[in-house]
Amino acid sequence: MSSDPFATSRRLLPVACPAPLEAVPGAVTRVLVVGAGFAGLAAANALMTAGIEVLVVEARPRIGGRTQTLALGNTRVDAGGSWIHDPEGNPLSELARFMGLGTREFSIAELYAGMALIDPQGQPLPPARRAQILELADSIEAELMEDAAQYPADLSLEQWLEQRLQGIADPVLRDWVHFVIKTGLQADLAAPARDIALLNYSLECDYEGADRCISGGYLNLLAGLAEGLPISTDWPVAKISSDAHGVTLECADGRRESGSHVLLSVPLGVLKAEAIEFSPALPADKLTAIQRLGFGAFEKLLLSFDQPFWSTEEGACSGLLIKDQPVFPYWIDLSPLTGTPTLAAHVSGPPARELAKLDDPAALALALEVLATACGGPLPTPTAVHRTNWLSDPYSRGAYLHLTPQATVQDIAELAAPWGRVLLAGEATSSERFGYVDGAYCSGLREAARLLPGVELAVSIAEPGR
Repeated sequence: MSSDPFATSRRLLPVACPAPLEAVPGAVTRVLVVGAGFAGLAAANALMTAGIEVLVVEARPRIGGRTQTLALGNTRVDAGGSWIHDPEGNPLSELARFMGLGTREFSIAELYAGMALIDPQGQPLPPARRAQILELADSIEAELMEDAAQYPADLSLEQWLEQRLQGIADPVLRDWVHFVIKTGLQADLAAPARDIALLNYSLECDYEGADRCISGGYLNLLAGLAEGLPISTDWPVAKISSDAHGVTLECADGRRESGSHVLLSVPLGVLKAEAIEFSPALPADKLTAIQRLGFGAFEKLLLSFDQPFWSTEEGACSGLLIKDQPVFPYWIDLSPLTGTPTLAAHVSGPPARELAKLDDPAALALALEVLATACGGPLPTPTAVHRTNWLSDPYSRGAYLHLTPQATVQDIAELAAPWGRVLLAGEATSSERFGYVDGAYCSGLREAARLLPGVELAVSIAEPGR
């Protein structure tokens, strides 16, 4: 290891290292990190803090990967990952405190409990009926989380719901409860209920607490990790070659970089699309795992207004669940978080696939039509609009991992296993926290620990005023 001012002129946050990991061959001299999301930046920061030469290459013109904080009118919003889920004990909460960043409680469970239920004709359900549906849906979902391990791991959410809801005699009530649960759980895992294995709900984590958001967005956390790192943006990797002597990356335009090891932190969707060539080719077991694991679709349509046309009084509804709406069934009021009148459509699973068929003007026109019907009248023109396109983005090709009925946790372990001098990180390689930003962050630290066994690792940020 070499001495480096990066390690000595910064504040250090020690990080917990996992149990001994499978070793990788070769002396660690220069690590090439592919992807400047949370996994890649965490690994690069920890390695460089330890004195290892690193280079981060990122296909996009920005850092962040599937997290993106952007300006929307007079506020800032997260267009990708937004929450620190289960913040108590979560390493991202510790990192935010270390960087002096505030967080705000913005609980998804409380948001969902506060939703207005809108029927297909645009009429809100009466309060008593709404409460009956939401309370029953909540109790059945809690039952699922408690008892999931008792069912066959390959049973799908759709199959379980069909079986469980047969006990509700009132068909209208049953249909509403099915809609509410299915919409929420498809949003959680960004996939159709038929493609979600009950195994997803039987995995336990030590973290807990109501969801929180980073003040000012996730970019503030990323910027602290990234400051001082050598990062080359607009550098899409087309080929990774490795042998007994080292690794070489080839950019789509012919640029090349060589090192002792490569840490690949691209989304599972990129691997599924075979967008990167490997020489030698990836082994069959890893390819099978890539194929069996699920990778969903989750988009947002973010709308900012000068004035709210919905109630913003304390205790008012936190959003809308619109029954039988194939594209925009799920809306959240972000105003308490942004400080300005802001609505977000969360479009996941099958609705996200339907949204992908619409161009931007058609998508916005449909969204405003849906909102006008649900809210009982014409709408003001939004002052700012942002639509995500993670599904069509060649550097994401979707949202995040879920376990399909054909997949097991062993498939995640197979994906995460090093392959010679090629290491893999990202939320899809986290057996317990796939789909979460903290899973990506911790996977990067895990691979840094693999490269530096026995070294006490830390991430670091620049001293104030540096």
